[in-house]
Amino acid sequence: MNKNIKYLLICSILIHSGANLLAPIYAIYIKKIGGNLIDAGIAIGIYAIFKGIFYFVLSKLDESKLSKRVMMFSGYIIMAIAYLSYTFANSPAHVFAIQIGLSLGETIINPSWSAVIASSLKKGKEHSIYANFFGYRSLFEGISAIVGGFFAMRFGFNVIFTIMFFLALSSGIIALLIDEKTILKKT
Repeated sequence: MNKNIKYLLICSILIHSGANLLAPIYAIYIKKIGGNLIDAGIAIGIYAIFKGIFYFVLSKLDESKLSKRVMMFSGYIIMAIAYLSYTFANSPAHVFAIQIGLSLGETIINPSWSAVIASSLKKGKEHSIYANFFGYRSLFEGISAIVGGFFAMRFGFNVIFTIMFFLALSSGIIALLIDEKTILKKT
């Protein structure tokens, strides 16, 4: 497997594992800080809507002047800060603001991430690489969902948010290992 694809896989496993620590118990967290099921739905809706808006805004950037690994690093750091911000949230309004930060981080990451993987795929091996990639990531997502529920019960939500922060931070650091010279040769 190509070195860049390995780095992307690790980044993806870490960031998605972090998100899945909270995903199945998200509504419980919202209720804990004074919200309800509608607030949980609004929070996810805000995330998706702002992701769409940010994708349109970011599509205007001149890609030739952007470092893909720095873009990914920046996005992961924004997500790490947003995850850590959950520890200070005490109302649904705070969570809504955090969701906007998370959506910005993700939209900074994804175009560069997709460009790196597209330029790193070996011709004729695309199917097996993607299948293995998503297989590994899905296994970790499932394990994280189970662990997240256990940790929330045993240690509380702030432990989950701290773990999510460190997983996103680790993804950012690993993204800096991407070899952009090989990307530039193929694009």
